[in-house]
Amino acid sequence: MSKMKRLDDDLRNQRGTRLPARSDSEDGQPQGRVASSKKQAFAPSAEPLQANRGVHEQDYIDLVLADGAVKQVPKRAASNSKVFIDWLTFTANVDAFLRFNGYKAFTDDDIASAISLILHDMFGDGFGISKKNGFGMHFHKESFVIGDNMGIFCIGHRNNRFLVSISGDGWLNANPDAAEKLHKFLNQLNDHGADVRISRVDIAADYYTDGPTHDEFEEAYHRGEFVRQQRHINSKDAWPNYQVYGCIHTNRGLQAGITDAIGVRTSDLYLRRYDKGRQLGDPSSPWVRVELEIKNKDTIIPLDVLLMPETFFCQYPWLRNLRDSTAEKMETKRQRAEITVEASKKIIKTQFGKYLRVLRGLVDSDEELINQLQSDEDEWPKRLAKVAPQIFVPLHKQPIRSNVLFADEFATSDYGYTDGSGFTSSHTH
Repeated sequence: MSKMKRLDDDLRNQRGTRLPARSDSEDGQPQGRVASSKKQAFAPSAEPLQANRGVHEQDYIDLVLADGAVKQVPKRAASNSKVFIDWLTFTANVDAFLRFNGYKAFTDDDIASAISLILHDMFGDGFGISKKNGFGMHFHKESFVIGDNMGIFCIGHRNNRFLVSISGDGWLNANPDAAEKLHKFLNQLNDHGADVRISRVDIAADYYTDGPTHDEFEEAYHRGEFVRQQRHINSKDAWPNYQVYGCIHTNRGLQAGITDAIGVRTSDLYLRRYDKGRQLGDPSSPWVRVELEIKNKDTIIPLDVLLMPETFFCQYPWLRNLRDSTAEKMETKRQRAEITVEASKKIIKTQFGKYLRVLRGLVDSDEELINQLQSDEDEWPKRLAKVAPQIFVPLHKQPIRSNVLFADEFATSDYGYTDGSGFTSSHTH
């Protein structure tokens, strides 16, 4: 039985227990029972609780009762590191988006076009929807690509919800105020009853030099610095899983990079420390990334994580004791580009260097050889495409396509469709 289920059983079997009122120190809300509100960060029925299983001030877990289930809220603890969002996925109700958008969208493709414009305005050039996949994802019937693989948009869920996911590449190339604009947009959707839920967020810190090593991480684990509840400190069977990916016994393995992970991929918290520079292709790079992945299976993720990711980063004692990072967004992009270009050169030299040396002596000039060897297709390889995203025409700027044949192109409805065309929407208003 999982820890969350045990806590749920404790609560249900403890008759007559009065739940404590929410305090100002827990989430900044007024004391007393929380009234239902579209703007609040938690579920409407969320109430903080303390199960009688031992509570300590230094614990890294806050529990709430949300809609009849025991869930946890990421406990706020400020980090001195320069923390940033590296991935974010959210879902929202389709009907609420239609109300927010003034019912200007009607079909799934119309909604995708509207989302394309919104993403372009929030995140910048290159963030509209670039293409339709032609297949579904994440239990949605339709999926679309955002930019040059900057994320995905999905629609057609049985619960009438849509999904937007912005990847690490997306956040790296986004406008500086993208998170603030997205926070405002999601709150506006909630004002229209969208029930916005962040289903996943990755919060990370980069260390270009003097970052935490594998040995330091392992030593910290054995000291109990990844135990979130003090009552478990003397019971190692209750400690979170610790796994190492990569070979730590050979130089080849170390040059390829090591990943240390706390938790499992299916859990709500999954912490990674990995050699980012070596992952990109530089075997001697000291660049280390520490990344915390939070999911909403048994966790309520507040929208405020968009504005203050650093306050939700320290979910383990080790993260609070972590030395300050010196990462900057532009420096991350520069280092990534340099490593990627150098790694590409190394691949060509290792795999085709001997051929180039011989062929160079068989042609009149190097330019002639390059012209003969380069691809006939004017496309970037995937490795280099991340350095310079491709240019495309976003969906909201593409010509409107419709399967409806208009008898009179001027006799259109408010939605842009001919009155009496027989077109029916898959969404209700």
